[in-house]
Amino acid sequence: MRSYVKTGTHDDDLVIPWDLTEWVDQTSLHQWITEEVETLDWNNPEVVATLRTHPTYQPKMMLCLLTYAYATAVFESNEIVRRCYSEESFQLISEGHPPETGNVVRSFRRENRGLLKWCLVQLLKRAVRAKVGDVLLPAGLKRQILDAAVMRLNSARHMDRGAEGF
Repeated sequence: MRSYVKTGTHDDDLVIPWDLTEWVDQTSLHQWITEEVETLDWNNPEVVATLRTHPTYQPKMMLCLLTYAYATAVFESNEIVRRCYSEESFQLISEGHPPETGNVVRSFRRENRGLLKWCLVQLLKRAVRAKVGDVLLPAGLKRQILDAAVMRLNSARHMDRGAEGF
């Protein structure tokens, strides 16, 4: 399944792959995600207070992990946890402290949907620019990128709902 991103009226419209490693290597994806997450205000007093009262909570790692998973077409929460034990790229991101269960992943996604959407949009913009060149993205393309990010989040939610039935 692919999400289509139209760059104009030409027959050669750009198609964003569900798995961005078709365009960008894993190392670059991880680096880009980390860079985007680091731009957030981690010194916000509310964030600092939350981290002080919940020292095992790792929002940076979770944000990076879920963004990477959704960017590489891994949507189901239990599968994300499994890959933290079986795939080097997920192990590197989870920093030796993977989420304990799929419920932890689902809860984080639900509580931080806006941040995840923002991270995915930023990552998709970088991937498109890496593919077509560092160009100004037209409004229509920006909308398509936003839609692609939302589709990934919705896919994750639907995959988890489907998995709950088993």
